[in-house]
Amino acid sequence: MDMKLKFHGVRGSRPTHKLGLLSIGGNSTSIELIFESEDFYIFIDGGSGLANRGRELGMNPEKNKFYFLITHTHWDHILGLPFFEPLYSENNSFTFYASNTSRSTFNELFLGLQRSENLPVPIKELKASMNFHDVTAGDSFNILPNLKIKTYQINHQGVTLAYRVEYGKDSVAIVTDNAPIDNGNLMGEGMRAKAKANTRRFEQDFNSGLVQFLNGCNTVVFDTHFTEKNLKADWGHSTPPRALDFCKQAGVNRLILFHHAPEDLDDAVTAKVHSILSDALNHGIEVAAAKEGEEWILHCA
Repeated sequence: MDMKLKFHGVRGSRPTHKLGLLSIGGNSTSIELIFESEDFYIFIDGGSGLANRGRELGMNPEKNKFYFLITHTHWDHILGLPFFEPLYSENNSFTFYASNTSRSTFNELFLGLQRSENLPVPIKELKASMNFHDVTAGDSFNILPNLKIKTYQINHQGVTLAYRVEYGKDSVAIVTDNAPIDNGNLMGEGMRAKAKANTRRFEQDFNSGLVQFLNGCNTVVFDTHFTEKNLKADWGHSTPPRALDFCKQAGVNRLILFHHAPEDLDDAVTAKVHSILSDALNHGIEVAAAKEGEEWILHCA
């Protein structure tokens, strides 16, 4: 009955390759949730790491149902989708959950990846059946009676969703891209309009709402692209101390640092863990850095 999490891509902004990051990995965002007793696969985002997983599965994998939870459509989160081999077999079915922005739907963006100007593989080659479900911030829905998905709009350009997945008593939350919202740094679509009456109150409500979203979660995977020293708040990303602060308030058991900057070599990522390790342990929180290929059991005792 355990739910497991496996990282296929842990970088933000773009995939990268250098000798100094072979331990952490250089592919961009892609996470798989593993339910060994169920007859489907679930992925969160489809960055370059997804392509490697697709090659492992081939066009006709053991299971033929796929669910994708898409946080948002920046390149680093979707560029692996056209190279995911199971999409090219009529034996497979895909269900995508994603938000729309005021500019376009996820459906339009997804199919646009296969335009001849972008890729020499036409849409007609995508043989799998595909269903697209629009998700609005704050929605919750079930894939199975005991598998519940919750969403929260985080502070990043466009409409970017955090996902909380609950499977029986097990739980994990994925917060891929989240800038500090303080001092009027409102990045998410629609946030400025909602904050117009009282910006400070909106910022407080956003932060307390995210704490509530994470509350009691076994494991939280959180964007720590920057350090406090090199933070560029208007880029849409967070830092280890800020991620830890949310987890402390929410009573989280484990924090996994994620969305590593492509410039950060293994030593820099490890230093981020050590920078908050003492504080985390003092609050009973396990801390680690996301690594490609690493698998975590999300069991909540």
